[in-house]
Amino acid sequence: MLAACGPYPRDVSGTLDRIERSQVIRVGFAELRSEQEAKADRFVDRLQAATGATARVDTAPAEAQLARLEDGQLDLVIGEFAQDTPWLASVAVLEPLDQRSVGGRHLGLAAAAANGENRWIALVEREIRNGGAGPS
Repeated sequence: MLAACGPYPRDVSGTLDRIERSQVIRVGFAELRSEQEAKADRFVDRLQAATGATARVDTAPAEAQLARLEDGQLDLVIGEFAQDTPWLASVAVLEPLDQRSVGGRHLGLAAAAANGENRWIALVEREIRNGGAGPS
C-alpha cells in the first residue's frame, strides 16, 4: 500500500524526477519570431526558478523539435501551434503564452510536453497561469 503514497500526479517517463536529479531542463524552441523568443525566454526563466534547474535551449524547425520531444530527447518544446495541429494526438500542447491570427487561423505560442508526464505538465501549466511569459 505504501507504493500508492508516491507523488501524484505521476510522470510515466519520470521527466520531473530527471529534471530535479540532473538540474537540467531540455527545451527546444521551434524557430520563433524575435518577439516570441523574448516571451519564451521569460517563460523559461520562470521554469528555471520553479525547478531550480538550468535550461539548455536549442532552436530547430517545429517538426524536428516535436519529434525529439516524442522520442524523449527534450522535456519541452515552445513554438507556435495551430489549435488543430496534428501533433495533438502525440504530445500535450498546453494553453498558449500568447496568440495571434494569421489569415483565418488562430495560432498560439505554447509549450508542448510529452503525453503522460503529468507532474511535469502540472508544473508547466502552473507557471503559465502564474505569469506565463511575463510582462511584454
